Amino acid sequence: MATFSLVIVPAKKLSDGTHKIRIRVAHNSDTRFITTEIVVRENEFKNGKIVQRPDKDFLNIKLQEWYNTYFKRYLELEHADSLTCVQLVKIITNPITGEQYRKFEDIVEEFLSQIDEEDRTKTYKLYKLAANRFLQFTGPNSLMEHITPVRINNYLNSLKREKLSGTTINIYTTLLKVMINYAIKMRYVEYKVDPFVTAKIPSSRKRDTYITVKQLKKIRDMEPRKYNESVVHDIFMLTYYLAGMNLVDMLAYDFRTDEINYVRTKTRNTKDGDHITSFTIPEEAKPIIKKYMNKNTGRIVFGKYKTYVSCYNTLTRKLDTLKKIADIKHDFTLYSARKSFVQHGFDLGIPLSTLEYCIGQSMKEDRPIFNYVTIMKKHADKAIREILDNLK
Repeated sequence: MATFSLVIVPAKKLSDGTHKIRIRVAHNSDTRFITTEIVVRENEFKNGKIVQRPDKDFLNIKLQEWYNTYFKRYLELEHADSLTCVQLVKIITNPITGEQYRKFEDIVEEFLSQIDEEDRTKTYKLYKLAANRFLQFTGPNSLMEHITPVRINNYLNSLKREKLSGTTINIYTTLLKVMINYAIKMRYVEYKVDPFVTAKIPSSRKRDTYITVKQLKKIRDMEPRKYNESVVHDIFMLTYYLAGMNLVDMLAYDFRTDEINYVRTKTRNTKDGDHITSFTIPEEAKPIIKKYMNKNTGRIVFGKYKTYVSCYNTLTRKLDTLKKIADIKHDFTLYSARKSFVQHGFDLGIPLSTLEYCIGQSMKEDRPIFNYVTIMKKHADKAIREILDNLK
């Protein structure tokens, strides 16, 4: 729980030797200060009270009112423990919409600062690129309140005029939406009309990246000749066995358990990104997990490839080996494991809603019948078992 107190900060002494009284906020191992306009000399402030002044009673009442106001706002916050101290102070000092009139680039900077170090090389660059494209269109110092449906539509039209592919425009727009949703969640901005309400976002090009069951069996049964080929083989197969679990989530998970319970990193900052995916770890995955798991942390470390970046770079270089062995003629990436899992399940007649749950994907809003369906761990376990049994 946060603690509030009235203090003066010796290091913040004014040029004439006096001090502004501040409200000290200590929260989640951090401290921030809310400055008041009341100025005192050091000997006029003791134990959180103004002393030795004829107007001390009036000023103490004023200080207590401010203190009570901020503390009350804190108590009314939901999930305050999940906020950083900086975020908490920003919200309670402007309780209606967090901190109003924030510039888009400031939101981007704050959002990017929260991306995990190991995920930065790829994810950070993608978000930074999407943000810079939008800033090229709006110019600097654009306020969040100025992001309107008209402006979003004009931005999309400008991307189309540059003859960018539908896939590229889709990526830029999706990442932009995530950053704007972050600002909404933090109550930095409130929109009466969703900025994307009339946006016509081009669909991504559908790529044939999934592989057949026969091709997957060839990859499963291959005998790698080199160490890095063995690692790439294991990453690909473990991704498939764990229902298309993304590499970044796989590397962060504590596998000292028989179950998977996680929220996809990729969707965490989206509107519906807090859905937990749960399923039992299948037997096929356990030998690979045991081979690479650090017993002290439960984390998987793929040998000398200890980070997301080093794993990703190795995959980029060596996936072609798997592609040749399985005689794959089209695009083939690590994503092929995830997409193939879904395709194989769909071919077996498993409902799409169940498959989406297994891979941590939100159910599509344009299929309202699924609003009446609750997918649970037992459904996921049954689906995964059926898909993996099909490989025997």
